[in-house]
Amino acid sequence: MKFFLILLSFLTLLSANSDVVGEVLLVDGNVKIKSKGSIRKKKALVGASIYAGDLVSSSKNSHLKLRLEDNSTLILDELSTLRFNSVKNTEQISGKVLYKITSRDAKNSLKVKTPFAVIGIKGTTFIVNAQKKEESIALKEGLIGVSSIKEEFSLYRKEVLAAFNNFKEEQAKALQESTERQMSEFERYKSGITQEDTKVIKPIITKEFDLKAGNAISFNKNIVKESSLETLKEDPFKKFNNFFSKPEEEK
Repeated sequence: MKFFLILLSFLTLLSANSDVVGEVLLVDGNVKIKSKGSIRKKKALVGASIYAGDLVSSSKNSHLKLRLEDNSTLILDELSTLRFNSVKNTEQISGKVLYKITSRDAKNSLKVKTPFAVIGIKGTTFIVNAQKKEESIALKEGLIGVSSIKEEFSLYRKEVLAAFNNFKEEQAKALQESTERQMSEFERYKSGITQEDTKVIKPIITKEFDLKAGNAISFNKNIVKESSLETLKEDPFKKFNNFFSKPEEEK
């Protein structure tokens, strides 16, 4: 009987440990953890375990750095919310999160669900911005797969957008030849993509695509535009890099 109780306790402990998906490394400000089935939120503390089903949320001017079981690192920016469904499935509900994922095989790849797409990762460094009207993904290293949740994407690759910008420049020069033509073209551009534009800028209609390192994509419903990280106004990784240099202790 005693042996049975010891075995039962061991199996219970083993089951509980199998639900651990990560550990809190650094807390900056007010960050809360809500366990599955609980109505209460508890304060995130350095060294605390993150379990499957946990909902982690950061307040304004607050951040969290955590390490997953495979030594991958995640950093939550302020006003961000993540749900850890399992060791291979995460749901980013809002805010901005940096993912530094260690190399994984296809069987153990991580999936991140966002309000605008599902992202498949085997090993890479990237940022997902799930703030409304700012939905985007910036990829520094590796390769990720992006899948649509509902309708197909209209994907505009950066090469196509570059051709479109060249086209607009050529049109601008031509518009200078006539004031009348200039006014008519101006009104047409204000109303959106013109008939001439469609000859140059043609999207790829697809439910899924790969994003390569050094690029970023922005989302406007099902319209996706790709650009190079070098062309962005601000380096999206600069802010997060500060957290990698901080000691792993609560401020």
